[in-house]
Amino acid sequence: MNTSASVNRIAKELLGSPRLGETITRELNDYTAALIAQNHGKMELAGTGTFVSFSGIPFILTAAHVWVRKLKSADRILIPLRENTRERFSIEPHYVVPFGPPCPTEWNEWGPDIVLLRLPPENVGGVIALGRSFFNLSIKKERLIGGVIETRFLMGAPWLRGQFTETSAYPEIQGMLVLQRGGPFQPLCAPSLVGPSFDYIDLEIDTEQPEVAHHFGGVSGGGLWKVFLYEGPESKIESFRVLVGVAFWQEPSDSGLVVRCHGPQSIGVLLHHFLAGS
Repeated sequence: MNTSASVNRIAKELLGSPRLGETITRELNDYTAALIAQNHGKMELAGTGTFVSFSGIPFILTAAHVWVRKLKSADRILIPLRENTRERFSIEPHYVVPFGPPCPTEWNEWGPDIVLLRLPPENVGGVIALGRSFFNLSIKKERLIGGVIETRFLMGAPWLRGQFTETSAYPEIQGMLVLQRGGPFQPLCAPSLVGPSFDYIDLEIDTEQPEVAHHFGGVSGGGLWKVFLYEGPESKIESFRVLVGVAFWQEPSDSGLVVRCHGPQSIGVLLHHFLAGS
């Protein structure tokens, strides 16, 4: 099948049927963590994070305000490892080591609002055993050439989609196809740079999509992924994914919401903070 026909087929399947999007979401879900703060037996959704590794060390990448406002002062941090079950990763915050820039005096749309939370390696065996994965930030990801559709998915656990009481928490992780102006397959706008270090990617989110919550409380810290779709052997649609951002701010727009993410350069700044402080 020629390249043009391949692209058209993949685009039609992604937009015309939920099955391909659901498959991509399940794959990205393996890296995604709904973060719950437990205090005196009460549970509260704090935000979302991404399981990542760097130089063989496990981390959770998230928004800094999720750590500072909710997780740092909690009795325990809980992460559901399977939906609608009680199987959870559990850790006390004092075992977690944060790496990142100093927090701003006021949380706003410019941040910096991004942090790496180092996990003790001996505590993460259960995460891997239950099928979760750590996205390796040490390996440079190369873009595939030929017959490729580039699209974006934002992962998060909107509070509106989960089931919560004071003593129980069952978040629902969602993968949201980001529809850029001009079409869903337009290349992602180049991140804007503010200052010498931190970059930003603004996403227009259409909240009328059936799978998207109308408010993104709980999505803070969620990963923004570039997902490249292409035809593999026997015309099977395959994907190649790269983590390119971390959501941390939202505001209303004419079409729904604008979600601001720190971009790939900001993630690189975090890695430098880790190397300097480790």
